[in-house]
Amino acid sequence: MTTPLPAKIIVFCLPGIGDAILFTPALTVLRRAFPAARIVVITMFQGTADILETNPDLDEVRRFDFFNAAKWDGLRYVWGLRREGFDLSIMPFPSNRREYNVVNWLVGRRWRAGHRYQRHNRRNFYFLHNIRVNEAGTLHNVEENLRLVRAVCDRFGVAVPDEPPRLKLVLTAEDERYATEFLQSRQLAGAPLIGLHTYSSTFKNMHRKCWPKENFVELIRRLGEQYPNARFLIFSGPTDRVVNQFIMQQVDGRVRLVEENNLRRAVAILRRSHVFISNDSGLMHLAAAVDVPVVALFGPTDWRRLHPWVQPHVEVRRDLPCMPCFYYSSRPLRCPA
Repeated sequence: MTTPLPAKIIVFCLPGIGDAILFTPALTVLRRAFPAARIVVITMFQGTADILETNPDLDEVRRFDFFNAAKWDGLRYVWGLRREGFDLSIMPFPSNRREYNVVNWLVGRRWRAGHRYQRHNRRNFYFLHNIRVNEAGTLHNVEENLRLVRAVCDRFGVAVPDEPPRLKLVLTAEDERYATEFLQSRQLAGAPLIGLHTYSSTFKNMHRKCWPKENFVELIRRLGEQYPNARFLIFSGPTDRVVNQFIMQQVDGRVRLVEENNLRRAVAILRRSHVFISNDSGLMHLAAAVDVPVVALFGPTDWRRLHPWVQPHVEVRRDLPCMPCFYYSSRPLRCPA
C-alpha cells in the first residue's frame, strides 16, 4: 500500500545559525522531492530566521524563543503547532536533546524524522522518531542531513533528486545595496578586505573552542605588516563584544568593527572579503555559503564534521591525541584547553 505523501512538513532548525545553513542542501532535496508540500521552518534565534527567510525552498519561517519563554508558553506554542496537522516533522542533525525530540514527537502527526546518536541516544528519547538514521560518526553535518532526507524519501517511495549539495543563502538587492553603502561610507570600497570572527556563541560552553584574543591581535599585526594596503573587518555579535573591545584597543585604524542586527546584511558585507579567518562558528559557514575562501581555526570540535562545506578553505588545528573532545550530546563542551 502506497504511503500518502505529506502535504504539510515542519522542520525544526533550533540549535543555531551554523547548523541551519548546513541543513540547506538537504532542504533543497526535500523541496525537489515534495514540490506540492507546504514546508515551514521553526527557529529559536533571530539570526537563523534572517538567513532562512529568503530561502526559496521554504514557504514560511517562524521564530519562537523556547529558551527564554515561560514553560507554559512553550507548551502552548507546541500544542498550537500540533493542531495545525503537520504530516511530517523533521529534526535536523545535530539535535541530540530530549526536549527537541519530544517536540518533534508532539508536532509530527504521523511521521517524525531524526537521528539515532552514538551518545546519550536512549536518554534523549531517539525512539520517538519513526523515520531515523544512525549517526555515522565522521560524516560532515551536510552529509548527515542528506542521509536523513533520503530516508524520508525512501519511506514515502519518492525518488531522491540528484541535487548538488551546495549551501544556500539568498541575499536581497537591499542587502547588497546596504553592503556597498557601508564600505563606501568608511572608505573601504576597493581595498583588499580580510574578514575575521574572533569569538563564538557561549551556548554549551562553545566559547571554549575559540582561539585566544591575543593571538588575533598578533595575527592582525603580522598581516598588516605583510599587506599594508589591506583592511580588516571584525564581525561582532552580542557575545563577541568584550573580546572585540580588547582587540580594538590593541590595533590601528585599518581595523573596523561590523555590528549588524540583521545577519543577512552582515553577510552581504562579509561577501566582499577576499578571505575570512574564523573560529569554528556559524559565520564561518555563512562565509562558505557566499563563496568566500575561509581559514578555519579548530580546537576541540570535530573538523571532519564541521569544516567549511565545498568552498576553498584551510583548516588550522593541532592534532592532539585527545581531539576532538566534543561530541553531539546534551552535555556542554568541557575541554580545559
